[in-house]
Amino acid sequence: MKTRRLAATGIALVAALGLTLTGCKTEAGAPAASAGPSDAAAASAAPADPLAELTSAALKLNEDSVRVTLSSPAMNGGGVMDPRSMAMDMSLELAGAMSIHMLVIGADAFLKLSGLSGAPKKWLHLDATKLGADGQLSLMPDGDPGGARKMISAVAEVEKTGEHSFTGTVDYRKVKPNGKLQQLGDKAAAIPFTARTDDQGRLIELALDMSDVQPAAGQLVTRYTDFGTPVTLSKPSAADTQEAPEELIKAFGGQ
Repeated sequence: MKTRRLAATGIALVAALGLTLTGCKTEAGAPAASAGPSDAAAASAAPADPLAELTSAALKLNEDSVRVTLSSPAMNGGGVMDPRSMAMDMSLELAGAMSIHMLVIGADAFLKLSGLSGAPKKWLHLDATKLGADGQLSLMPDGDPGGARKMISAVAEVEKTGEHSFTGTVDYRKVKPNGKLQQLGDKAAAIPFTARTDDQGRLIELALDMSDVQPAAGQLVTRYTDFGTPVTLSKPSAADTQEAPEELIKAFGGQ
């Protein structure tokens, strides 16, 4: 199988995964100021800020392990991640034609493709430290392992539509500033989304309408459940692993 074909296939899958796993941050990346007693009292009397509330809900994805489920007309899958231990186990199936299994264990990432003619039989190992902050595989960045800060920085507008529901648009160009969707221009600048939170203020669903970007993609829905679920992973054996080619690492935005 040609490396170029492998790289193109991987980018399509992992870029889509990155859309749903990269979460949110406060405006301009500034941390929220600590509130004193008088500030808290004033806040309780003031109307809730939808962006602040959604930011808080998304940041909770950095605090605990969680099960993630993804669904769309073009892609389905899911798995578990633990931002505290930098561990993730995700599987995706693309339109029933092929699948990708991805493991992230600390600084190591492993990919395995199935259902694609000529795909390597072994796991492909990538050094996650070479992928860069904006690489397509940078799904658990340092200081923001759950990806919870990144997407809020790209929220163009948001409003609260119910006690636990939100709607708005995301500028994907800010999520992956060096990503492959840059060429889509305005289409990537206002991707509609809806979001839901639970009674504990945690983000539990994020739905992105990708129709304008790619009609066949439709709506990509990510659900977060089973908070606190155990995540215990092991690296594939050396005999079942090979290093990913440099072309693939570069295709994912690596150094």
